[in-house]
Amino acid sequence: MVKKSMPSLEIQKIREALGSVKAPGSRLSIVEARQLARIEAQERSILVQLELDQPNPLVEKSLRYQIEKALEPLGIDLQIAVEIKQPAPKKNRIGTMLAVGSGKGGVGKSALSVNLAIAFQKLGYSVGILDCDIYGPSIPTMCGVADKKPLMFAGKIQPVEAFDLKIISAGFLVEPGQSIVWRGPMIHKLIQQFFNDVNWDGTDVLIVDLPPGTGDAPLSLSQTMPLTGAVMVSMPQHISLIDVHKGISMFHQVKVPILGVIENMSQFVCPSCEHIAEIFDRGRVKEFCEQLQVPYLGEVPIEPKIRALSDEGRPFLLDFPDSAAGKAIQSIARRLQPFIRTAEDSLASGQEIELVL
Repeated sequence: MVKKSMPSLEIQKIREALGSVKAPGSRLSIVEARQLARIEAQERSILVQLELDQPNPLVEKSLRYQIEKALEPLGIDLQIAVEIKQPAPKKNRIGTMLAVGSGKGGVGKSALSVNLAIAFQKLGYSVGILDCDIYGPSIPTMCGVADKKPLMFAGKIQPVEAFDLKIISAGFLVEPGQSIVWRGPMIHKLIQQFFNDVNWDGTDVLIVDLPPGTGDAPLSLSQTMPLTGAVMVSMPQHISLIDVHKGISMFHQVKVPILGVIENMSQFVCPSCEHIAEIFDRGRVKEFCEQLQVPYLGEVPIEPKIRALSDEGRPFLLDFPDSAAGKAIQSIARRLQPFIRTAEDSLASGQEIELVL
């Protein structure tokens, strides 16, 4: 026997009865809050479908109970089914993704990443930092948020904010002094989550701070994330350039463009007498770039205040934009500006960034 559907008048009665069910965290009813997606009714059964912003088992249990109580007066032995669905997650609108890498540790890559982020911010962009240095995450400390934890909202991890920068890091996942001892597949999965499950929506420039070398983390990231390009950081000495060469080779193999190389700690200017000391043989990075035919982005002098402020959790460029190092970092950001596409640009073109698994 085919069940007969209730007439529209009965559907209206159901809708009116549901007007007593309150939306989660609101004084409005589920009808007024537009959370009532669909009603289907047969002779002895009613289906109520709701659409919520985020999953919450306790809220869903409460709603089911309220709906059943609200519809009880409509008839005896009614079968009431409640379906709750969440809207499809939105893709992240990210304009540009810049990987900042180095062949080896100790060249000041993370400090440059933080201050480049501030330089892009000064150019008017919304900026985020994705710290992919899984074994040595230093970005939270450099930005003064090492004691913070990211929150979950609307089905997405919310980045920690500092100095109007959006930040996510493995450092937020462990206690101080605790190490992460993971193999390649787990690192690969974490990097995917850092991109797919974090709310980067509306970010114009996402700076991805890579771990040194060509191990699991930089390889996983460069193979799976839609990077705009990579910026390499090197000190002037030959031993640093050997490892940078390997990093450039890795990016070439995975088809990630090299946007340029930065010579960091190129020289030391004495704050007392302004004498210039070329401690690490300044100028070798420029020669290296000419040989490999990759762009040379400029040099940043040794600046003790960068180290001191990084330890204190404050980006150097905020306080010393007119210093030699500050001007150099801002000049590098301007040289990279032709590669920058904003989040609005990505929306207009219909090409929101989505990670390919």
